[in-house]
Amino acid sequence: MKLTIAFALVTLTLFCRPASTEVCPSLLYALGNLLIGMPSSYEAALEPLSPDKDMKEATRQLKALIDTLSPKTKDSVLQRMGKIVQSPECA
Repeated sequence: MKLTIAFALVTLTLFCRPASTEVCPSLLYALGNLLIGMPSSYEAALEPLSPDKDMKEATRQLKALIDTLSPKTKDSVLQRMGKIVQSPECA
């Protein structure tokens, strides 16, 4: 549960930055793959960002943690992210 809360807070920060008027499609693609994609598709989504060796290992560990969540929890996180993006704070 702590991981879910931390992920939601990071998402809120990324999506609701005052200087941001649009969410990067690559970020949305990577986040979708993080939550519901296969590890290989998540890594492929991050490849255009040219991650170094440490970043790749960190993202593998994060994906492994996310994959321990139940499908219901993942769905709830996706729903929450959608509500965050559509909230007045992100308008």
